[in-house]
Amino acid sequence: SMQVHVHSGGSHTGTVFAFNRFNDGTVADLGIGNNPFGHPDWAVASNANTYSARNLKVFVSNTPTPPPPVDPYIASKNIQDAEGFQLVYALDIPMNPNYGAAKPNYSVDNSLSISSFSRVAYYMELDNYWVWVSIDKPTSDARQLGVPCLSLDCGNGLFPTLMQKVVTNVNVASSIGMLNFSGRMGNVEFWPYDYTPFNALPIPGASSNKFDSGDQCGSPNGSYGSMQVHVHGGSGYVGTVFAFNGFNAGYVADLGISNKPTGHPDWSLSFNANVWNNRKLRVYVAP
Repeated sequence: SMQVHVHSGGSHTGTVFAFNRFNDGTVADLGIGNNPFGHPDWAVASNANTYSARNLKVFVSNTPTPPPPVDPYIASKNIQDAEGFQLVYALDIPMNPNYGAAKPNYSVDNSLSISSFSRVAYYMELDNYWVWVSIDKPTSDARQLGVPCLSLDCGNGLFPTLMQKVVTNVNVASSIGMLNFSGRMGNVEFWPYDYTPFNALPIPGASSNKFDSGDQCGSPNGSYGSMQVHVHGGSGYVGTVFAFNGFNAGYVADLGISNKPTGHPDWSLSFNANVWNNRKLRVYVAP
């Protein structure tokens, strides 16, 4: 069998071309597109004798694939770091998400078509405020880059996503002046469970008395949920870049960009999603 097929992303699905049964001296199978009769991949068609010209050529190119264009939705933000990133997920965040029962209703979900990447980026927009943050990949599975909800339809399909780790090369651009920098250290706190303020990793400068950039996941207990990216180390701004919490039980969720000025810096227990009319989350990857 020598076959190439295509699936998803267009009108045609199935066989592109097929060349089968080429080892035993009998009439081979040849076809372009799906076989309208019998097996779509032309197996056991034994039809090579119906063509007077039968040519196969193979080519290679050292011309690099051009990077994807900047997502039109964010192009007007002029985020220099966004060049070369492709969209994986797009989500209009509901005021009362209930992702313990079902996965988010993404308007775009390209996670199954993403095979490899080295960088991940998140874009959150709350009314007129927005933030972009890109990091070195915290996982090699694109399915784990979305909202880490309790439903088993999230994550890798077998277990909910739990990522609590330090990340490197954190680049941030935002409508908020203090959130514009690059090359920093950071950390992610992605899980569908309850959590406590204890600084588990630990994260430099984090408190064990308030929910902030350094907390402790209570896996497998509870269902509050945390989707947070933070920055620490170096000089300048430290703390929360964005946070989306409380997304599994149908209550008003927590949403925030930068540190919350009062209460818990990572917006835990804010129950404030209802104060924003526009709530968007977009996830990207780059080679």
